[in-house]
Amino acid sequence: MKNLMLFVLVVFLAVNTVSAVEKSATKEIVGEWKYEVPSAPYGYNMGTLVIEEKEGKLLGHTKLEDGYKIDLKEVTYNDGIFKCGLYVDYNYVSIKAEVKGKNMKGMVDTPDGEMPITASKVK
Repeated sequence: MKNLMLFVLVVFLAVNTVSAVEKSATKEIVGEWKYEVPSAPYGYNMGTLVIEEKEGKLLGHTKLEDGYKIDLKEVTYNDGIFKCGLYVDYNYVSIKAEVKGKNMKGMVDTPDGEMPITASKVK
């Protein structure tokens, strides 16, 4: 009986530890990020990525310089890698970037080829 109670306690602590680690990792990516994609067409080359967490799920949108918003799709953040997609002029574009502190650096995969992206957390 003592072994069973010890096992239940260990499982409970492990689940809570994993949950706390996931929340702290998610906290790193949530916020506003000013981004630049120098090789993207004018109007899409800079803006803000807004990443939120609701009900344990990541979601967000990008705000272009002219104020236009585009919803992000399939937003994930695991092991310091941020991934998402979005539709730009009816074309699906995906982003994969490594997050180091308040900086993000990666690539945007577009129908016109890959383009580098950088971002800095502002909020």
